[in-house]
This record gives sequence, structure tokens and C-alpha cells, in this order.
Amino acid sequence: MKKLFKIIFKVLVTVIILVGGFVGYLTITEYKPEPIETISIEQNATINVALNQNITFMTFNTGYAGLGENEDFVMDGGKKGRPDSKTVVEGYLSGIEGLITTHSADVYLLQEVDLKARRSYNINQVEHYKSLLPNYHSTFAYNFNAVFVPFPLSLTDYIGPVKSGIQTLAKFEVESSERHQFPGEFSWPLRVANLKRAMMVNTYTITGSSKKLVVVNLHMSAYDGDGSLRAQEMGYLKTFMETQIALGNYVVIGGDFNQTFPTAVDVYPTKPGLYQAYPIESTFLPAGYQWGIDITDPTCRLLNQPYEPSSDLTQYYIIDGFIVSSNITIGSISVIQDDFKYSDHNPVVMTVTLN
Repeated sequence: MKKLFKIIFKVLVTVIILVGGFVGYLTITEYKPEPIETISIEQNATINVALNQNITFMTFNTGYAGLGENEDFVMDGGKKGRPDSKTVVEGYLSGIEGLITTHSADVYLLQEVDLKARRSYNINQVEHYKSLLPNYHSTFAYNFNAVFVPFPLSLTDYIGPVKSGIQTLAKFEVESSERHQFPGEFSWPLRVANLKRAMMVNTYTITGSSKKLVVVNLHMSAYDGDGSLRAQEMGYLKTFMETQIALGNYVVIGGDFNQTFPTAVDVYPTKPGLYQAYPIESTFLPAGYQWGIDITDPTCRLLNQPYEPSSDLTQYYIIDGFIVSSNITIGSISVIQDDFKYSDHNPVVMTVTLN
């Protein structure tokens, strides 16, 4: 009995040492961005923004080409940590590229774009989209940069290393690009292998105006149980918006807010037991801003199961869209309803004019 006890004890000590060493390694290598960082620009665009011209924006959470119609995801109540094969990812990626080219835009705000990640079989999606739009500038900022994500607990289905983020592509020459780290973070040790949420701020010269066009691409927090991360992120965004409107700039903010827009609260009520996208307060927008959203179709689905539109367990959300300063006129806005074939999000397209 003593011998068995010693063996069990040694095994437990070994496991503790290995787990402790692994967590220590993740802690040492944790991604720790500065509050604001300058982003490098791949400048292929040669024209400037002009007043009184139509400008089309698309925001699209691409789900790292790994969350199409046949997928579920463990964080949403599903089982999987990544698609079954590289071929599956390549198929979703091809479909996403088709949506981008079919619905032409002047500015693309893409979220969940993998630079290199096990979950998407290390396909460099940033380069794919750059090659797809060779006459556009490209900027990329990390939203997720982890040496290893040991989740879900599986020998084959774990997420593993992730380098992923937000990518903006535009046919206009960009003056500057910055990554703004959102305040707030998960507690240790959860934070060491978690997302570091940010927004990317691109500034454009406007022909015939001393003001700037400021375009923000963002992907805000989800799975924030007590709402503290969302509150800090929204507070940061609001302060940024107030600063820009005081400068008289033209502002377009687009992306995945991971929160239900005020006018969409009752469109798709959350079913019992399923993930709730908490509502944005109706008083959130500071003076000088307006929502650019379409509530006629869902922009996102829950990944608790492969897509089944007739299922009682299918849950929709309206969480992707825009905020636009009031010196900009919104001409049209619509959700591109593609039945979530290639991502768990649908693209949203908006046309505006700078007054």
C-alpha cells in the first residue's frame, strides 16, 4: 500500500510541476501590447477621400474561415475547437472571398482574420485578402495573440497557437494607422491565453477639407459574465468619439460589437439557456453620432450547433454594424443574407456621403 501511495504521490507531483511550468511559460510569453501602437501600412492605394462622393463600407466578421454552416464551437455550447480539416477551411475562405468581391466596397473592415493559427490550419488569411484586393491599402492589428490556447481539453481538437486580429482594406491612401488597446482584462491565469481586445484607427486625408476621415475597425468582448469588460470598452469608445467630434472629423466606426443594438433588442429574443448578447444602452451615443444598422436580418448566429434555420435551438443576433458621425449622410445599409454558409456572421454593407 505504501508503494502504491508513493507512486500516486510522484505522479501527482509530476503533473503539478508540468502544469505549473506550462502556466509559467504562458505567463512569461503573454502578449502585452502598449495602450496605443503605430501600425505598419502596406500602401497600394493612390487616391484620396473626397467630399460629396459615395463611399461604401463593408464590415464582416469572417470567423477565421472556420465557423461556417457545418460548424459548432465549444464556447457557444457546441463541442468543437476547430474545423475538421484544412480543406474545410479553404472552402469557407473561398466563399468569404466570393462575398467580398461580389459585394464591392471601398473600405472593408474584417474581424477574426487569422495570420497564423492552428485552428485554421496555419493559412495566412491576411495575405489572402491582400492578394484579393491588390489596389487597396492593408492594415492589420492583433486582437488575439497567444502562444498556446489549451482549450478545449482534447488531444486533437484544442485551439493551440493563435495569431489573429482585425484587418482594414481600403482603396484610399491612408495617412496613419493605430492600434488602441481596450481597457480591462480577464484575471490571471485566464488572461494569458485569451484575447486582447482592441480597435484599429485609420486616418485619411480629405481632398478640399482640413478635417480627417477617421475609420475605426473593432471587435469587442464576448463571454464577459459580469459585463465589466464591455463597460470599460464602451467607455473608452465613447471618450474617443467625443474627442473626434470635438475636432470636427468625419467618423465611421464599424465591426462586431458583440452587443445588441438598442433598436434590435426585441427582434431576436434570447431563448432560455442560450448565450445572450447584452443590449447597448439607448443613451450610449454621444451628441453628433448616429447608428448605421439594419435590423431586418440577423448578422450573427450562435454556434451551439451546425446551422439549422428551422431548429428551436437556433439563436440569432444583430451585433454587427456601424456608428457614423452626423456630418456624414447614410445613403443605404443592408445585411447581406447568406445563410451563414461561410461564417457565423453575415456581412453588413453601408453607403455614405461626407457632407
